[in-house]
Amino acid sequence: MNSWLEIISVFLFSSFKFVFGGVPMALSFGFSYFESITVTTFGGCFGVVVFVFTSEKLIAFLKKRQLVNRANNPNSIAKKKFNRKNRMIISVKRRFGLFGFSILIPFLIPIPIGCFLAVKYFNDKQKILRYMFLSILFWSVIGTLLYKPLIDAIRNYFL
Repeated sequence: MNSWLEIISVFLFSSFKFVFGGVPMALSFGFSYFESITVTTFGGCFGVVVFVFTSEKLIAFLKKRQLVNRANNPNSIAKKKFNRKNRMIISVKRRFGLFGFSILIPFLIPIPIGCFLAVKYFNDKQKILRYMFLSILFWSVIGTLLYKPLIDAIRNYFL
């Protein structure tokens, strides 16, 4: 069994950066397939729960602050920003919905930012949590299966 410090560090790192962070870290510590999938999945799911509910509070705070700023400065006009990134997010939302969005989050962007965007653009928190949990499990299995031979080869070559 691995040391508790390694398990906790993989767990916490998986709650922030998943496919390119927690999974390779677990395998570089020498976790087995099952250990790697278990620790990274629980870490990612923990991060999703924390950041979905934190994002909800943050969005409410930002909306409240925006209303106060508009009340204090009625002459200012808030312009919507249509840049490449916003267009891509809206395109993914319209084309793939919450399921496609949640599949892409652990792979492309960090979990806190992905959860913030999911809460911002989709209303049903239970669906967000469910789809994100499935996505985390999926990417944990895929990442472990893809990274394990690579990390073992690197370890054997250099050690």
